[in-house]
Amino acid sequence: MKIKELLIEMGDRQRNKLIDPAIVKIAKADSAGRLATEDLIDLIITLNGKVPLLRDKEKRTLLTNSLKPGDVKELCVHLGLSEHNPWDQLAGKTIRKNSSMEKALFEWFQISEFEIPVVEEYELPETLVDVDASHGLFEHQRSAVRRIREMLNSDHPRAFLHMPTGSGKTRTAMNYICETLSQSEPCLVVWFAFNGELCEQAAGEFQKAWSHHGNREVSLQRMWGEHDVDVVTDDGVLFVGLDKLWAKVRSDHAWLYNLAPKVELLVFDEAHQSTAETYQHMVEIVLDGASTKLLGLSATPGRTYNDRTADSELSDMYYRQKVTLSVNGFDSPLDYLVKENYLSKPVFHQMSSPGATLSERDYARVEASEDYSKEIVERLSDDEMRNLLILDRVKALVSQGHHRIIVFANNVRHSNILQAYMSLRTELRCASITADTPSEQRKHWLDMFRNTEDKEPCVLFNYGVLTTGFDAPLTSAAVISRPTKSLVLYSQMVGRVIRGTRVGGTPEAEIWTVVDQNLPGFRDLSEAFNNWNDVWDD
Repeated sequence: MKIKELLIEMGDRQRNKLIDPAIVKIAKADSAGRLATEDLIDLIITLNGKVPLLRDKEKRTLLTNSLKPGDVKELCVHLGLSEHNPWDQLAGKTIRKNSSMEKALFEWFQISEFEIPVVEEYELPETLVDVDASHGLFEHQRSAVRRIREMLNSDHPRAFLHMPTGSGKTRTAMNYICETLSQSEPCLVVWFAFNGELCEQAAGEFQKAWSHHGNREVSLQRMWGEHDVDVVTDDGVLFVGLDKLWAKVRSDHAWLYNLAPKVELLVFDEAHQSTAETYQHMVEIVLDGASTKLLGLSATPGRTYNDRTADSELSDMYYRQKVTLSVNGFDSPLDYLVKENYLSKPVFHQMSSPGATLSERDYARVEASEDYSKEIVERLSDDEMRNLLILDRVKALVSQGHHRIIVFANNVRHSNILQAYMSLRTELRCASITADTPSEQRKHWLDMFRNTEDKEPCVLFNYGVLTTGFDAPLTSAAVISRPTKSLVLYSQMVGRVIRGTRVGGTPEAEIWTVVDQNLPGFRDLSEAFNNWNDVWDD
């Protein structure tokens, strides 16, 4: 039966319950009192809709109560209900939306499927939802940011962030920089670094961080290598190579003095070098404004292994305010970082050349000086037995499954010698990367070395380039040929190969050191990490 036919058979009293009386009055007035029954029925269907009339239990009951005895029994049978007291059966029945019974009801009343509105069911959102931070920090990094904030918001706004290589000190610092920029507008942050690799690494990390945490468009300005800046915008970050800056200061004495009043935060990467005379002079110019904040970053908060005076000078520059990772339950934060796979587990090995390369007099000269002399380093570089030892170790590491290996050579010439002979002896992909390497060639090899999809072994011999500012997490082995008494330098070289699996690295890292003289303190990262604590804690 069609709904319109049933509405015709209904009495006026029942029919009027399906429409608001005020609407009937408007319709009668509009038709000058000539509102026919059929017009009223069309109005009821138009205003309610056939499907809503049947889905509304009260209105559906008005309709079914108007059915004749034969029709009401037929409907009950169609719906699978008892024919006993059919009107009561229908009046008391709840028919669920989109159920088979509702489908049968629509079928009996000749409602086509095209007349049934398709409405996507509303899905109630979950009460508790974990929202991922797409560029978030690990817990130890968040703790460091909180402590940096406390120090830089104090009456002595300087802080030294001491985090091991591979634990994310650049990312941690960028989080604080984004926070600083977001809270002040305009705001200028200046980032000091030694070379283009460090500057570019930091600039890339800032772009990534600001794209997630930023609240406006700011400027990223490069000032190193071929990049130069005359007029610095006062809202954003200026990344500066220190050699470039020193050249600028010498050619234009007023340039840095004019920049200083705009700077709200100065960040010094590899800050253990910030007390070097030239660099300290430029830092002091920028910090001439009392409100300018200074943040230093380094994996080694000291300049030497055991020169207390030089190390105290560094700690004094930062008001002895050092933010060092500390984790409850761990004597050293490095143990925590290794356990949680932020850092790979370093396995240290030593190897000695069978040749007697140094005399007792040479050893005495080394002991009496800050580091190995140029002359001694050259003699070590020419030692063929020592060089074969290094090349054989590289071949062994490759055969053990290491795909990315770094060799820290004695000097530029030594790096080139090792690479040349390795190329002659093997088909291994290898390159010598030094300050003399053309930029395009250097980029080609570094991109290849960093490529995580490329599983073919690759070896980089280098001097003075890859100790800082280089990040290739899948590097799993290093051979340290470069003789040094510098715990800072040794720690930096080891740091290149200890990225853990949690940050895309490896579970273990092998570090092979060529030992020409037994030097203390260079075989334990935890000891190195804690070496300068007394200087900062005094």
